[in-house]
Amino acid sequence: MNIRFSPEAARREMTPIDNLFFLEYMPDADGTFVKVYLFGLMQCYHPSLNDTDLGAALGLTEAQVRCAFVYWQSKGLVRIRSDEPLTVEYLLVEQPAVTAATAKKYRRLIESVEALLSPRSLDLREMQAIYDCIELYGLEEGAVLALVGYCIELKGKRVPINYLRSVAQEWSEQDIKSQLTAEEYVANWRVKKHGASEVLRRWNKRRAPTVDEMDLYDRWIGPLGFDAETVLAAASRMTDVASPTFAILDARLSEMKQRSVTDVAAMDLEEQKDALDREFARSVFARLGKIGAPDKTTIAQLKMFREQKGISREAILLAADECAGAERPLGVLKKLLSDWAGEGVQTVEQAEAALNKPKAAPTRKKKRNEALHYAQTPISEEDFNNLVVDLNEDL
Repeated sequence: MNIRFSPEAARREMTPIDNLFFLEYMPDADGTFVKVYLFGLMQCYHPSLNDTDLGAALGLTEAQVRCAFVYWQSKGLVRIRSDEPLTVEYLLVEQPAVTAATAKKYRRLIESVEALLSPRSLDLREMQAIYDCIELYGLEEGAVLALVGYCIELKGKRVPINYLRSVAQEWSEQDIKSQLTAEEYVANWRVKKHGASEVLRRWNKRRAPTVDEMDLYDRWIGPLGFDAETVLAAASRMTDVASPTFAILDARLSEMKQRSVTDVAAMDLEEQKDALDREFARSVFARLGKIGAPDKTTIAQLKMFREQKGISREAILLAADECAGAERPLGVLKKLLSDWAGEGVQTVEQAEAALNKPKAAPTRKKKRNEALHYAQTPISEEDFNNLVVDLNEDL
């Protein structure tokens, strides 16, 4: 005989939950884990609902459901009887307690953790969270100490125990479990934090860097290959930006990488060249009789004529003298330099020869007189004779 509520009736029934679960187990548990436990408990009390797939009902993968039950098994609330298929037995909710054997096993670890958190002391629930870092997430004791120190730097000595557990889970998923990998992770994080903080200080910004800013700093000293000195030098030289940001600095460092400017010496050399280019452009403006400072576009164009077209500085200045007094001297100068570039003029001697070369007189096309190209009609001799007027007629 098999007697039970129908699935429809079971949906209207109630599932009893021990208050110890709310008081002792739920506060430290991940929300997903709590949902899995409660849904499974409902299925235990109402077998007619067992046909409902737990993972599908909660929108979870099989791996997430399995992970949740592994967690509750570590807490003594369930027992996993089989992996394939996943078979779980729910146990009675008991007052959680740290066994004497467990406390003795991890006594030195707890003492070290409490030394880091001093004067804060751990209660039994918090001790269990430390044990979970090892027994549930697989971290070595040395990795746990590195994790606690890392979390203290982020949140202070009053760091919530749930935060410690969440970081332990993240580290476990990233395979940061040994003391060596944990210390390397923390050391790299400190480098990123310190470097990003130094960049902010160069801009007189007194705040902690964000995770994204730290990741950008890690990109600069990692894949892009800059050292810390060069990054800080680039940050300090952003005087043309009213409100510098990591995004703007990232764009500049990327451009520098493309130009193979990867250290402070190369930056200094490039700045010296830029200063010479600006000074030369001002000299050209003076020859042209223009008032004001040349803009970046003009400076770049004059540099292009020199470096790419090979026109010497002296030749460009000679061209500027030639174009002075024109209605639009700068435009006329650029046209003249473009013509010289096409003719292969580079030296001042070649420029003088080009300027002194006699210009061919323009050939004028004779204007066609349309009146001389009217349509003609042939006239016969008879027609011509009819046009003749006899002047003696009628006399």
